[in-house]
Amino acid sequence: MKQERTLSIEGKEYTLLISDEPQALLEAKASGRAVLGCLDTGNGEGDFQGIPYVVPSMEYVTEELLELILRRYLGLPWLIDETERLYIREFVKEDAENIPEEEYGKEEEIFRDPDKLEVYIKNQYGFYEYGTWAVLKKSPSLLIGMAGVSNPNLPETALQALPTLPDDLCWLELGYHIFKPYRKNGYATEAAKAILSYSHEVLSARLCAWIEAKNKASCALAESLGMEVVKVISDQTATGWPGAYLLYAEKMQ
Repeated sequence: MKQERTLSIEGKEYTLLISDEPQALLEAKASGRAVLGCLDTGNGEGDFQGIPYVVPSMEYVTEELLELILRRYLGLPWLIDETERLYIREFVKEDAENIPEEEYGKEEEIFRDPDKLEVYIKNQYGFYEYGTWAVLKKSPSLLIGMAGVSNPNLPETALQALPTLPDDLCWLELGYHIFKPYRKNGYATEAAKAILSYSHEVLSARLCAWIEAKNKASCALAESLGMEVVKVISDQTATGWPGAYLLYAEKMQ
C-alpha cells in the first residue's frame, strides 16, 4: 500500500507518503521526502527501522499528525497553544537572538546559542515531542519568555513523594521563565494554564513543580493550577541547594 497525502503548511503545499512497505518508505526518505509508516494493512509488521513515525493503523492518521510530521521534516515549529494574549510554540534557531541580554543566566545558555538551540530542537522535540517552548506576546510580536515540561529532575525523596498514576499517565515537571520586562502581567499563569491543558490532552501527563518555598508568586501559580504540596524538603544534603523547597503536584481525583 502506498498513499500520497498533500497538506498546506504556511501557504505552501507539501506531499507525504504513507505506506506499509518499509523499503518504499526508506527510498522516499532517502530522496528527501516526508514519510509515515503504517503497520496493519496485511503485509505484516516488516522492519520500519529508520522511519521516524509509524502508526498501528490508518485510524491513527489524522490531519494533525500529518502536519506534525511535515513540520518536523521542514524544520518548522509546532504551535503548542494560542491564548488570548500569547502564542506558545516550539523554539526556532532564530529565537536565540531575541533573548534580552539581562536574561543571560545559566538556564538560558542553550537557548541563546543558535548552534546549541538547533541541536536541542532536533533532539528534544524530535524525540520527546515536548520540552521548553517559546512564549510570545501577540501584539506586538515579541519573545517574552519560555515555558514547558520536562521529565522530573528531582531529588529521590521528592520523586518518591509523587502520587502513583495509572499506567497510561506520567508525571512531567512544569517550568517557566518570563523575562524581567514582561513580569507581573499574568503571562506566566496564562502560559501555564495552556501548557496544563496540552499536557492532559496531548501528552497524557500530569504536572508537578519544584519550587523554592520563598518564591510566593510561583507557589500561588502552582495552586491556581490545582496543585498541592506533596513534599517539603529543607535538607540541603538532599537537594543540593540552600533553603526549603516544595514539591507541588496536581491533585488526584
